[in-house]
Amino acid sequence: MPSFQYYRYTELGAEKLHKRQEEDAINDFRKAIKCARKSADAEAVNKCKINLGAALVYVGRASEGVTVLESATSSQHDHLLTGDRWYNLCLAHEDLGNTVEAKKCIQQSIKCYSKSQCSDAVVLKASSFCRFAYLCAELKEFENAAEAYATAACSYSSANDVPQQVQCLFQQARVLRCCEKCNDAIAVADECIKLCTAQLDAAQLPVDAAVGK
Repeated sequence: MPSFQYYRYTELGAEKLHKRQEEDAINDFRKAIKCARKSADAEAVNKCKINLGAALVYVGRASEGVTVLESATSSQHDHLLTGDRWYNLCLAHEDLGNTVEAKKCIQQSIKCYSKSQCSDAVVLKASSFCRFAYLCAELKEFENAAEAYATAACSYSSANDVPQQVQCLFQQARVLRCCEKCNDAIAVADECIKLCTAQLDAAQLPVDAAVGK
């Protein structure tokens, strides 16, 4: 029964968070932790803590989120879950203005997602590289930012997510200009244009096909 309740409260928390019923959602995530503790399932407790921590960060309570997320232990087997923990810690520290600490956390999330065999890990790693690149740019580490955006774009390409790939390339071109690498920036911008043009061409049906001939 406690295990079932843990799942149920987690679902309720997610639903209420989506509906912007923030305080009710937080309460449900806390109830999920209590149920997981009763089941004596350490992995379930960690999952519930990460859910609660992520929810607290999402609703703007980053300081509380850090406390909860830091109380969760890293899993030796579930690299995706541990990656999520580090990713949300990054977001929390970013909200608190701790850019250097946020950068350290996102580097840890990249390492964890890289170890995961889950299909979702590819996109999550790409997202982490994007966040890492943004933080590097904030710290004026423009060459590191450009390299990270390029890596993210490559990952999104392998996941067939062209819009995100284009966005990363656009940002890469922008930070390359900050490095005064104008030729490289132009080359990346040209790649962006080619991808966008290909997407538009693919979206346009031939006239005969459109009218059913």
